[in-house]
Amino acid sequence: MSRSEFRYNKKRKHYSYLFKDYGTKRKNILISSKPIMFIKKNKGGKLIIKNVLLFRHPNNKKTGQFYLIPKIYIDDVLCFGEKLYPWLWNINDKRKVKRIKKNKKTGYDTIK
Repeated sequence: MSRSEFRYNKKRKHYSYLFKDYGTKRKNILISSKPIMFIKKNKGGKLIIKNVLLFRHPNNKKTGQFYLIPKIYIDDVLCFGEKLYPWLWNINDKRKVKRIKKNKKTGYDTIK
């Protein structure tokens, strides 16, 4: 079943865009204010991921630069806040979101 909504992800501490249901699990993409994301690996290694720059935050009242983390997370329903935000994507950002949803190579890949 398909869905399209914004909620706060309590587990990952970011606002997220929920777009797909699998039983009690939800597929989601996180919205961040940082241009890069560090993933710590075993043996002290780090993986750096460049986040995708948004044209505008889905909330019209927010200003500044915001990013999408180009990774799809699958979390349980209990990980999300109950408040549903009435935000909308800008027309310039819809294509970026669609590419992340389809797992396309966007040029926003990892740096080792």
